[in-house]
Amino acid sequence: MLTEKQIRSLKAEGKDYVMSDGRGARGEGVLILKVRGNGTKEFYYQWHVAGKKKQRKLGTWPGLGLADARSKCKESSPTAEADGTLQQLVNSYVGKLKAEEAATADRVEWALAKYVTTPFPHLARKQAALVEPGDVRDVLAKMVGDGLTTMCNRVRSMLHAAFQHGLNQEFNPRSFGGASVRFGLRFNPVSSVPVQEDWERAGQRVLSQDELATLWNLLPEQLSLITAELLKFLISSGGQRPEQVVASPREMYLKDHYVIRSRKGVEGEREMHVVPYNALSKACLERAAAISEKGSYPFVGRYETSSINVQSLSRAVTKLYGRHKDKFNGPFTLRDIRRSCKTLMGVAGLSKELRDRIQGHAFNDVSSKHYDRYDYLKEKREGLRLWSTWLLKVAKVKP
Repeated sequence: MLTEKQIRSLKAEGKDYVMSDGRGARGEGVLILKVRGNGTKEFYYQWHVAGKKKQRKLGTWPGLGLADARSKCKESSPTAEADGTLQQLVNSYVGKLKAEEAATADRVEWALAKYVTTPFPHLARKQAALVEPGDVRDVLAKMVGDGLTTMCNRVRSMLHAAFQHGLNQEFNPRSFGGASVRFGLRFNPVSSVPVQEDWERAGQRVLSQDELATLWNLLPEQLSLITAELLKFLISSGGQRPEQVVASPREMYLKDHYVIRSRKGVEGEREMHVVPYNALSKACLERAAAISEKGSYPFVGRYETSSINVQSLSRAVTKLYGRHKDKFNGPFTLRDIRRSCKTLMGVAGLSKELRDRIQGHAFNDVSSKHYDRYDYLKEKREGLRLWSTWLLKVAKVKP
């Protein structure tokens, strides 16, 4: 670190040179002394933005002493005017997801509370700009110690997205002026923490034709009727994403089709996904309506104003398998049902493109993304009719 005595002894060398007052914390910048070729000594606050060096002059020595220069440097730090905590950053990010009606909003809110802000209250209260990679490491290390694997990577991804949201707010000229909380972020601390690649294996479990029929014909089997009908509805609809189906309010279920918001894309790319009914899915809706005709959602949850919780549905599937291990070829989860429907619709004779459209997958070629606005409703209706017929005749599910 610089001292007044050292500064006094620095001599002109005919050209400019720089002395640093030591290394600052990452993202906070540093105080430097620039000695001009004529011997003038100037203090600067130096920091980096997107890898580019920035400088702000603080004053000239000895008119500005070292102690005062350090104070001015601290005041110039991006964190000086930022008081946004990690908890506020998480709240802001979750609020953004909810405003966009993102499918992951509730899960992100739950996961970050369960694994980050609740078990680490001191971290939740910490200025977001002062969170270091070591803090993120400690959060994930606790999860690893608790035996969590894939979820560890999921939480890392959520934290990374939250900090990226804060960075975008900080440097987006359209949103910066309207931000009520300043986070003062200059880097994403999660970037330095590696993903555990060996925990990211793609799912492979696919239920056979007989297993899918067994699952269907077991229902409701110690499950609520709403839970059972929702599982049947997901299967008969071709394996839609359950979090999107349950989030669609009753008014989105029309006479011959229902509409869900395809919320997997990024902001500005989420579209409405139309799914026609077939005989089986329509029957599921009718049975669900007999239980609750006034609820805000067809698959009503504990209260008439809320839908059934997807996590509860997932646990129900896992428990059902646990009670009937002898009837299946191995364990399966709720996510495996979507994959199984996609595969078995191919067995039933539906083309890959039609199966993709039924399940609402994005088509990223230029033609589909920018020019093709045809809704493919007729093709999806015929495909789901064939799927219903196949389930009844070949898989022998009970109507």
